Amino acid sequence: MKNFKISLIGLFFLACLGSFAQAKGNININESDSVKKLVKKHIAINEKIDGIPGYRIQIFSDSGSDSKNNAMKAKAKFRKKFSDTKAYIIFDAPNYKVEIGNFLYRLDAKRILHKIKSDYPGSFIVSEPEMEMPEL
Repeated sequence: MKNFKISLIGLFFLACLGSFAQAKGNININESDSVKKLVKKHIAINEKIDGIPGYRIQIFSDSGSDSKNNAMKAKAKFRKKFSDTKAYIIFDAPNYKVEIGNFLYRLDAKRILHKIKSDYPGSFIVSEPEMEMPEL
């Protein structure tokens, strides 16, 4: 008798679930003009972005009359030893910087930082708002 009651309750429960799953309808979303303007503004800003946010490692920074040449030498020296990692020269007035890598996650940047720290003891991780998509 107990098993019969449990089975009856189970069948009732399944019948209720079936009736809910078959319900169909339309959903209307009413949004104010200010929300529409914000969405359009958000889309316009994202269309101007030429990359994705991520991380790089800064290995060099210099300012002065020969800073561009020094940055180019630092980049070449890095690429000679670590040819599998991209390197970039960034001009952030008045400094020329060399940044390496394109990392989606800070943890990935930390792994590389650990590898190069003996060669570049002053290197550190920087946030990059618009980097190119890293190779996966």
